[in-house]
Amino acid sequence: MINFSNIESPGLLVNPEIVKKNIQWVLNQVDNNPTRLRPHIKTHKTREVNQLLLAAGITKFKAATIAECELLALDEAPDVLLSMQPTGTTLSRFNTLGKKYPNTSFACLLDDEQAAHALNAVSNNQRVFIDLNMGMNRTGIKPADSLPLIQLIEQLPNLILSGLHAYDGHIRDVNIEDRQKHVEQDFQSFYALLPQVRKDLELVVGGTPSFLVHHSNPSYVCSPGTFVFFDTGYAKLYPESSLELAVQVIGRIISIPTDHTISIDVGHKSVAPENGIDNRLQFIDHPDWKLMSQSEEHGIVEVGDSSTCQIGDIIRMFPYHICPTVALHQYLQVGDGSVWNVLARNRKITI
Repeated sequence: MINFSNIESPGLLVNPEIVKKNIQWVLNQVDNNPTRLRPHIKTHKTREVNQLLLAAGITKFKAATIAECELLALDEAPDVLLSMQPTGTTLSRFNTLGKKYPNTSFACLLDDEQAAHALNAVSNNQRVFIDLNMGMNRTGIKPADSLPLIQLIEQLPNLILSGLHAYDGHIRDVNIEDRQKHVEQDFQSFYALLPQVRKDLELVVGGTPSFLVHHSNPSYVCSPGTFVFFDTGYAKLYPESSLELAVQVIGRIISIPTDHTISIDVGHKSVAPENGIDNRLQFIDHPDWKLMSQSEEHGIVEVGDSSTCQIGDIIRMFPYHICPTVALHQYLQVGDGSVWNVLARNRKITI
């Protein structure tokens, strides 16, 4: 049993056993072949989860920032892909990573010829992946337009083309059959590109929503991220008895302003506020409660009859979007009293 009197609020409480179960469930979907996974660490940003993934045999990772790349290098993760095309100071910092951490092999994304020339000018045997635009229209080059860039990279002396990166974060149909059809439709240009490129390229595809489609193709290296902690936003996309919610938002009642509302110490500095007020928190012990509004440090909750509540009561919640919620907290609390520092929430560790 967790002694909640020692749990700080507002805060996050992580269950390591659920994290381990989620890692194993994802491994099971790829026939326990860890070489078919390149998990993204943007969700958790902690050494502890990285260590659990490494202990499970996973050797390839994806990271969104230089700090996340360095976090993986601190535990000598063998293979790290920066899921960003490096420019400006990011380019110089990325170049420094390989020099400081020789036991980790770093790669990055490219979708532009000018960026390829800039990277080539400062690199030596630098691994790169072509970032393909699969319809999300956030980054990447369309597969049909990518051959000239692929050919350029093959010719540049200081770059090594290691793979293709096909992220499809826009595909999140609730019905799995609709999701499969959506993937099939949007990946037609990807399928057409494959016969025209080297057969030894690593094909990194998908995120957490489309993992349930892509995992069945043994040629793909799947790249989910949210799965380690999971959240209520993605829970509706997954079947029961699959991934479990590993992180709770912990708050306390700090005031009872009316007969039907309470105020808790969970404002929008403690949970991701980018979604509407109805899609931020799910009350674990009181599913009928409703979050009405938030300011920086306060949350107003409709509870029906507030006479059943007491100042100081613990309120447990699941977040709708776990990734930016974790980034708001300096550390995650564990039931045994230890903490997991969210070290890569910082933009810089040492580099």
